[in-house]
Amino acid sequence: MSPPGPGPGPAAPSFTEPPPPPRPGPGAGPAPRRSRTGLVAQFVLQFVYLPLWVLVAVGLVVLAIWLDGAGNANVGPPPGVFSFSKAALSWRRLRIEWRGRAEDWAPFTEELLRGRFAKAEENSGWAPALLPPSGVRRATTQLPLRHYRGLGAGGVEQLARRHGWSVDWTRHRAGTEKVHLFRLLPPPVHTGVPDPYGPPVPPGAPWGPLPARLAMPLLTFVFLPRLRTLELRRDPEAYAAHLRRYLAKRFATELARDRRAHYTADDDGRILRRVAVSSRHYRAAGAQAVLRVAAEQGWRLDHSYRTEPERTVRLCRPDGP
Repeated sequence: MSPPGPGPGPAAPSFTEPPPPPRPGPGAGPAPRRSRTGLVAQFVLQFVYLPLWVLVAVGLVVLAIWLDGAGNANVGPPPGVFSFSKAALSWRRLRIEWRGRAEDWAPFTEELLRGRFAKAEENSGWAPALLPPSGVRRATTQLPLRHYRGLGAGGVEQLARRHGWSVDWTRHRAGTEKVHLFRLLPPPVHTGVPDPYGPPVPPGAPWGPLPARLAMPLLTFVFLPRLRTLELRRDPEAYAAHLRRYLAKRFATELARDRRAHYTADDDGRILRRVAVSSRHYRAAGAQAVLRVAAEQGWRLDHSYRTEPERTVRLCRPDGP
């Protein structure tokens, strides 16, 4: 008889949107308008100082590479050497700053927010130290003052809430040069995840053995001889034995880490220990084999992340206070 599968995970978190109503603090209104003389001077002079800035930046990078190669100095270019784009003033922003009206700033700012929101929702908040056990992810982004001067943080709040975002008023201060925004996102819905102890998933199907390769394992054999040998043999049982040894070591290392330094706890002090397993450790066995070996050792699929069985399997284990 097959051994029992892992116990049920924590209940799905209750999740509602939008976030609580904002409480604007000091400095929520529009910032003082820039002088028109300064705007014209910046727009005209940027065609002189920006090319010079680019040349200096390239020169510093070349110098840093030369110093690193000549004397093991391990130096790099100064911070901000490539931030010349932040000093550029486009013709569109010049006209908006010149007028200074909120109705002119709104479409300009919202267009920037849409791009930043899409990028942040895709990439932000995935670090294990930021994800609570519920899996509710806090995506964050920032917007510099130069992109919303005529609206103020309060105006940015109104635009952001159209897209499900909000200003983080706990971090906002009067006179600040940027506004911080966030959105709470529920964990992704998992579909098609096989039973760890169910029938083997066939090759070519999600969670099944990945396609055979020849060139890659041969070209990289010297770097990963054990794993590349497993890949060339394509023996699922050999992969299962490797996974038991490999995961046991990974799990032991993870359980020994300081929980306070690496994870966000819930209100009861519980955390989720998290481990990611690369596909090179299970190619010919399939991602289902990872779930099976993990279940034998008390771990399960992490509900906080999207499933990508062709690349990575993410596992978790609850840990009490």
